[in-house]
Amino acid sequence: MIVIASTKSYARAMLIDAFEAHASPAHFCLPDDPRAQQATTAACWFPDMQQLRQLPELKVIHSMGAGIEHLNLEEIGTDYQICRIVDQHHKQGMLNYLQWGVLYYQRSFDVYLQQQQQHIWRQWSQKNEHDVCVGILGLGELGAYVAQHLAAAGYQVRGWSKSLKNIERVDTFAGWSELPAFLAETQILINLLPLTPETKQILSDQTFRQLPQGAAIINSGRGAHLNVDDLMKSLESDHLRGAILDVFEQEPLPKEHPLWTTPKVVMTPHVASHAPLDVVVQQILENDRRVLRQQPLINTVDYLKGY
Repeated sequence: MIVIASTKSYARAMLIDAFEAHASPAHFCLPDDPRAQQATTAACWFPDMQQLRQLPELKVIHSMGAGIEHLNLEEIGTDYQICRIVDQHHKQGMLNYLQWGVLYYQRSFDVYLQQQQQHIWRQWSQKNEHDVCVGILGLGELGAYVAQHLAAAGYQVRGWSKSLKNIERVDTFAGWSELPAFLAETQILINLLPLTPETKQILSDQTFRQLPQGAAIINSGRGAHLNVDDLMKSLESDHLRGAILDVFEQEPLPKEHPLWTTPKVVMTPHVASHAPLDVVVQQILENDRRVLRQQPLINTVDYLKGY
C-alpha cells in the first residue's frame, strides 16, 4: 500500500490524479484513510513527517521527482529508506533544455535580442561547437548524461563532482581543490548539482570571479544554489554575460522579485524537465513491491551523502 503524502495542495492533487490514472485504487490511499496503517511506502513532496511517523508499517520515503531537497533528511533519519525518480525521458528533456541554453549563447541569440530592442542590425561571427567550452557542475545521472551528449556533439566539455568520474571525451575534475581549475576555462557553466549544505549558494561571487570574463550560467539545479545578489552584481559589471534560470528558492517567483526585470536574465518556470507521471507511479509501485518482497530498491538515496 502506498500513501500519498504532501503538504502542497498542487502536488497532492497531481499525485492523486497520477495514481488514479495509472494504478489500482487498491494500491494507494491518503494519510487519513484507515488503510494507511498498512502502508509500506509514502509517495512524497514536502511530506508531513510527524504524520508519516504514525504509520507503523512504513518503510520507504519516495520522492515523486528526481530531487530530494523537499525532504528533511535530518527529520527522516535512518529509520526509512529514501528513493527518488530516475527516468530516461527526464534525462532527455534536461538535455534538450540545456542544448537550447548552450545554443542561446553559442549563436549570440542573447545579443541579437538586445539588438532588436535597440533597432541595431549587426552580425556577429558564428561559433561552432568546438569553439565553446561547457562546464557542468554535478556528474550524477543527469550531469553525466548531458556531458556525454554535449561532448559527442563536439563541444569542449568539462565536469566537476565531489568524487572523480571517468566520462569519455569529458575532462573531469573532483573535489574543492580542483574547482578553480574547472572554472578557469568554462565559458558556459551549467549547474546540475544536488542541493546539500556544501553546495548551497555555490553560484556566488566566489565562483563567478573564477569564470572567464563574459561567461554565462545556466541553473537547472536548485534555487538555493544561487546567490541572487551576487549574480545581479556580476551581470551589472559585465563580468557575466548572462544567466538562464529555471529554479528559484521561492516558487512561483514573487511578482515583485527583481529578477523579473534584470537585464541579461532569461527565466523559465521550473520546466527544464519532468519525468512522465506514469513513470513516476510505476517506479514508486515497483519499489513498494520490492519492499514487500524484501528485495533491493531502485534509485535509492545515500542518507550520509544527501543524494
